[in-house]
Amino acid sequence: MKIKIDAQGNFETLKKNINSLISDGFKHILIFHSEGGMDRWSSIKPDFDGLLNKAVHNNINIFGGIFPGIFDNGKLMEQGSILVGIQSEVHFVILENLSEPHILETLKKGIAPIEAALTQRKFQTLFVFGDGFGELNLNLINSLNWLTKKYPLNVLGGLTGRDDIKASHYTIFTPEKIIQNGAVLAFTKLKSGIGVEHGWKPMPDSSCEVSEVNGCFIEKINKIPALDFYMDFITKQDPAIANQKKVLLKNPTLFFEEVAIKYPLGIIRKQGKQQQIIDRTAVSVGADKSLQFSAEIPVGTKVCILHLPGNSPKQQCDKIREAAQSAYIESLKNFPGHILDRRVIIMDCFGREKMVNKLGQHFEEVEFKVIAADQQEKSHSPIGPLTFGEISSMEGGYVELHNKTAVVCTIEDR
Repeated sequence: MKIKIDAQGNFETLKKNINSLISDGFKHILIFHSEGGMDRWSSIKPDFDGLLNKAVHNNINIFGGIFPGIFDNGKLMEQGSILVGIQSEVHFVILENLSEPHILETLKKGIAPIEAALTQRKFQTLFVFGDGFGELNLNLINSLNWLTKKYPLNVLGGLTGRDDIKASHYTIFTPEKIIQNGAVLAFTKLKSGIGVEHGWKPMPDSSCEVSEVNGCFIEKINKIPALDFYMDFITKQDPAIANQKKVLLKNPTLFFEEVAIKYPLGIIRKQGKQQQIIDRTAVSVGADKSLQFSAEIPVGTKVCILHLPGNSPKQQCDKIREAAQSAYIESLKNFPGHILDRRVIIMDCFGREKMVNKLGQHFEEVEFKVIAADQQEKSHSPIGPLTFGEISSMEGGYVELHNKTAVVCTIEDR
């Protein structure tokens, strides 16, 4: 891999860096672009469509997305781009509309040219980028689970989006154009190891069941309007939220930053004797006392309400730090030890940064310091985006969508 950093965030600098990688012989370019400064950019879609389409007609494939933030060597960037030139063969499948009823058939058709290679496990790592405010991300996750059950491979990805818009928008780069409410899948021959951890724990006596949904909105929990159930439980535990309840429910941004990221929902997954708690953070409140999430959570799903353990901001940040380090160590254990040339890519959550900032700590110090120190001999490692949802392989051979989770990938550097 070759990494180029664009700290400017303007279109001309982006094109200059793309052309530099092309001149170096790279035909596949992964881009993490930060939304900072894009409010002054009036022609995002036509500019990107023209760039992507011109590239693909010259056998150059660009993929990735726009995110609320990015990081290089563990240093946050509010604007600019990280460009990754990839030498490995890459095969692309574009799911342009996740609402389309035959999405699985589209995926099957898309992988047909590499089906034999998938069977022989020549493709090792799949990058996936979807829409953080898309309507049917569950369809994407279900399709990925069909894929990985048939063809085992590591999956790493994230949901794109812009914090200043908070709605589905054109934020996914595909080799042909920029899209929304869809996904780009990039199959590579790069070997990798993945680790996953978030640090939040179930609150006592908070286990419950999703009893009514409407798309990505949970309408009822334990047959009670979802918002009522959720807020009643939380306000009994947190007097500060109880005192601000009316204000918080009137302001979506405050609700997200003061309630949702602090007390996410936990999906209870059981794999044999093992239990995993998957963090899903509500992104908004519906007018009908429903809770909106980044993907549908089906009726009958067992859930709980999570909290971050600790009696002080420092102790709570220690839990976040320990989770990121644990995910990093797990990724190293899962990576083939004989491959010495490697780097670290992290799909990290926008909500984790918000939580650390809320606790009065510096996110870079909490989340990346130890990993960056361990990677100091490798330039531009770790790199990655802050996402609106993290996608990863899980132990047991399935794919999961997370919130507020560090998904760490140690990956072959070529």
